[in-house]
Amino acid sequence: MRKILSILLITGLAMAHSGDKKLPPSKAAKDLKRAKQLQKEGKTEEFRELMLACKRTMAAEGRYACCVRGGCNECAFEMECACGKNLATKNGKGVCKECYAGWHAGRGSFEGVELAEITVSEMDSHDMSEGMSPEVETAGIWMSGTSQSPRDTPRYMMHHRFGDWTLMTMGQAHLVYTAQSTSRGGDKLFAPNWIMPMLTRRLGPGQFTVRSMVSLDPATITNRRYPLLFQAGETAYGKPIIDGQHPHTFFMELGASYVLSLAEKTSLTFYGGPRGEPALGPPAFLHRMSQSENPIAVLGHHYQDSTHIANNVVTMGITHGKLTVEASGFNGREPDERYWKLQKGKIDSYSMRMSFTPSSRWAIQFSGGSLHSPEVLHPEDNAVRMTSSIQYTRPTDDGHWASLLLWGQNRSHDTYNSFVAESTLKKRGHWIWGRFEYADKDATLAGFHQERHFGNVTALTLGYAHDLPQIASWVSTALGGQAMLYFPSAGYHPFYSKHPVGAQVFLRARLKDSTQ
Repeated sequence: MRKILSILLITGLAMAHSGDKKLPPSKAAKDLKRAKQLQKEGKTEEFRELMLACKRTMAAEGRYACCVRGGCNECAFEMECACGKNLATKNGKGVCKECYAGWHAGRGSFEGVELAEITVSEMDSHDMSEGMSPEVETAGIWMSGTSQSPRDTPRYMMHHRFGDWTLMTMGQAHLVYTAQSTSRGGDKLFAPNWIMPMLTRRLGPGQFTVRSMVSLDPATITNRRYPLLFQAGETAYGKPIIDGQHPHTFFMELGASYVLSLAEKTSLTFYGGPRGEPALGPPAFLHRMSQSENPIAVLGHHYQDSTHIANNVVTMGITHGKLTVEASGFNGREPDERYWKLQKGKIDSYSMRMSFTPSSRWAIQFSGGSLHSPEVLHPEDNAVRMTSSIQYTRPTDDGHWASLLLWGQNRSHDTYNSFVAESTLKKRGHWIWGRFEYADKDATLAGFHQERHFGNVTALTLGYAHDLPQIASWVSTALGGQAMLYFPSAGYHPFYSKHPVGAQVFLRARLKDSTQ
């Protein structure tokens, strides 16, 4: 009897929500069409403002009475309650993601319907931010760890639905030939790569996500390095890497996150695992859309975002509206040469980060951390790292434009500063990018056995790539190249020359959804 009454009640609610055919056309109809176009164009701020105005108009007309406080866009577009109709059908238990999330967050419900019975409908299951954000509409999205990028950032990923679980997979690989001038350089063929599978679902009142990322760099970057002038950091065969970049470890991330909605604009985030990224710095260089095509590491990597692979990470954050504050504990030692294994280490380092997303196109962060014994060759040295960055992403009808400004500083026995300005423009099948970087460097680059400030280097990179014909719906490929020009300070001239150069040509492959 209760089930019959519930169905009758839901049917009545659905009819109350539905657009009555006797009602005249809504004054919001034209604006709703415009809102759909804004949504397709990625103009998120304009879309939100126009949708709010449409909801107010329809509420005044008596045709819009959403069960979710704040209003569901699905109901607004339909000018009726599509979810209520679905629940009232014989087999319907699926609702749109907005109703599902709103009810679980305590912002609404249908009387007589048990929350545990409700699922997300298949037609609305591919939310591109599901499991990848603090679950607050005005916050950014996660491209690595819990570091936020603008919400309008394109997300190239594959989606597969398995019952209540959604599998999201991002990944890319480059096949690169590089040549670096002077006797300190060299040439090499190598293939940096990574793949990031994630499983997410609603669990209780929050969103639970299993996070992982692996790389075959240890196999595809031979001799534990590739040539990169003025780069230093970590070791190869027990010796410090000079003029080269190390490969990433096989396990780049292995952990989980849980996001608990406290209110419409407030959520708590819990993140951690044996391998992860603490709240320190912006998204790592290999996950930034502003340098998505550039396969070469940043010269200031070890002053900015090198903790993107850290052991035993625990992070807690709170998001309210556009502001997020996070704190992390982690093991400060950088990964050693056991690339294929997870490494142990107690939590001995700490960091905090504040992120602000003034709009869907901007993301600003400031972070600082205390790193205990980060270098394996100098275990007695600790470091303090500070970073600040601004990201901007602008979607367009035929691509996007993504840019970043970043400052990073390490303080140990000396103070080292670094700056990066990078930007990538995609227009139809064309990719154009540039990167300007400055980094303080120590005396090891000049052959001295002491890590003391010695000079600096400025580098400029310009590149171009073009998409190749599609070979499969789930992958995109491009062929490209770039040139690098270095401007070292005078102290390095005897060792490198005044203006060393470098160049790369590459083939890039990236996973994507079949609709992208």
